[in-house]
Amino acid sequence: MPTFVLIFPAVVLGFLLYWFMPSPQDAMNIAPLVAVGVYIAAIYTFNHQINFWWYKRFPPALPKPMKRVLLDFYPYYGKLNTIKRQRFEERLAVMKIDKDFLPQEFPKMPDDVRHLMLASAVQVTFGLEEYLLPHWGVFAVYRQAFHSPQLQEFHTGEVHYEDGVILLAADPFIASMKNPKSGYDIGLHYLALALQFENKINREDFLFFKNNEREQFLRTMSRIRRREHQFEQDYQNTLPEDDFGLCVEHFFHAPEQFQQALPDTFNALKKLLNQNPLNEANPVIA
Repeated sequence: MPTFVLIFPAVVLGFLLYWFMPSPQDAMNIAPLVAVGVYIAAIYTFNHQINFWWYKRFPPALPKPMKRVLLDFYPYYGKLNTIKRQRFEERLAVMKIDKDFLPQEFPKMPDDVRHLMLASAVQVTFGLEEYLLPHWGVFAVYRQAFHSPQLQEFHTGEVHYEDGVILLAADPFIASMKNPKSGYDIGLHYLALALQFENKINREDFLFFKNNEREQFLRTMSRIRRREHQFEQDYQNTLPEDDFGLCVEHFFHAPEQFQQALPDTFNALKKLLNQNPLNEANPVIA
């Protein structure tokens, strides 16, 4: 760890100063020891920021088994060209250092699930210079849909704005990874909501319809994902607060249909995310 490299020599120096100090009672003699103590305290206090500064510039390598997991279950990563794939890996490695995971229904967080959830964050922010979503420090992960005390119903995901916590259900999340055509990507949805809050994105920045036209918008979204037969189940009860997450999920998983059906919203998302998902090998807009 970078902070260990900075602290260890100071600890040795402090020990040597104390050991060879002629008179510990003399203020002139003890001043260097106090200075070393202040230095160590400052490094300890800001250890997270120092480590993060270091790892942003020198990201650790992503473990090879996790690269395999991404290739098997994360098509967005697999379609990137070599340069962008390396950028994705570096951002994922840094994101892993920055975020904490709290498993709620199993003793230990599976490492592959951890990396795939963070991959959703990397994908949503991939075109942005500031990609870490600093407001959001914790992923609370359940196995199945969990009961929401606020809404008094079961959810597969939530964002708690006050606490900076993202809640996701692991099994539905993995199911969407395995079958993206028929499933719904809750990872992209809720990470998009996190980004919306982080960057203060307003509805008028990406939606261009009147309030009484929302059902028509939702029916259009269901057609984009070819899920008209499940409109009542998937879309009818969707809250307006979820619209950005809904748009981002469709933007990435059905970009051609999205562009044809809602060109203004598609172009707005391209600008907000600085990405064009139609360019799969290099989606970042220069």
